Amino acid sequence: MTKGKRFLIGGVVILAALAYIIYGGMQQALVYFKMPSELRAEESSMKGKFVRMGGMVVKGSMEKDLQNLTYRFQITDGGTSFPVYFKGVPPDLFVEGKGAVVEGRVESDGVFHATTIMAKHAEDYSPHADGKSASKSFIPDREAGAK
Repeated sequence: MTKGKRFLIGGVVILAALAYIIYGGMQQALVYFKMPSELRAEESSMKGKFVRMGGMVVKGSMEKDLQNLTYRFQITDGGTSFPVYFKGVPPDLFVEGKGAVVEGRVESDGVFHATTIMAKHAEDYSPHADGKSASKSFIPDREAGAK
């Protein structure tokens, strides 16, 4: 085999390895979640498998047991609702009527047992109503630094 062919084969092998590494990294970086209707349709095949589910927390469905730190609520996509059980401390932005993504497993009882709750927040920025900046700042006042 000539030197040029070996160089070409080596280059192809290196490019294929790089493409495989990049593809694998992208697959792990993508965060997919299923909607409640999708999860309900695939429920029998998804039992016991780790999955993410996203939707809106149904208003009036939240049951809190603060003594045991357990939460029961429903997540909906507007058509189908799915019951969720969570034990732990939810994020501060987690409230009824807002979006959330939960990670966990669908158990044999048909309830999604979440291990993590990620609350969605509004993407809109709204400044203070009076037009002034926030009263607390991480940047010290010039006068305070001069003293």
